[in-house]
Amino acid sequence: MGGLVVVTAVAAIVLSVITRSPRFLLAKDGLLTAVWGLWFLATIRFRRPTAFVMARPFLEGRRGFSAGSWDDLWRSEPQFRHIWRVASVLWGVGLTDAVLRVVMSYTFPMPVVPGLGGALWPVTFVLLQVVSNVYYHRAGLYRILGAAWLRPRESRSA
Repeated sequence: MGGLVVVTAVAAIVLSVITRSPRFLLAKDGLLTAVWGLWFLATIRFRRPTAFVMARPFLEGRRGFSAGSWDDLWRSEPQFRHIWRVASVLWGVGLTDAVLRVVMSYTFPMPVVPGLGGALWPVTFVLLQVVSNVYYHRAGLYRILGAAWLRPRESRSA
């Protein structure tokens, strides 16, 4: 994943220098977002999809979750694997806001594009977070992770 970050940053710099187009500079963020969306989709069949890789440091072993190693869960729980593959699809498709960024860059007045693009990213991110967490809850991720808030009160203190 680190390699993808470096490649996208270098590509953005090189393309910006080559094109010398102010419209391209505005569209560049959308193109980079599209690369990330495609990466999420491409990793669905990898050993570990991107959603899994990115979420793991934030959730594995955290207070409130009693499940052990995510590697063990990955091996033993087909639903766990399915959840992370679907999450990668959600984020891959959700990052299609990149298309809107590129369209805005080439059709809207140039002075308003940075503000609109800046506003679009947090809206997209919050929407994807809400959709993902609703999906995680309904798909049983928090149950698989042994979330304390899902256990009856009597068993929480034990």
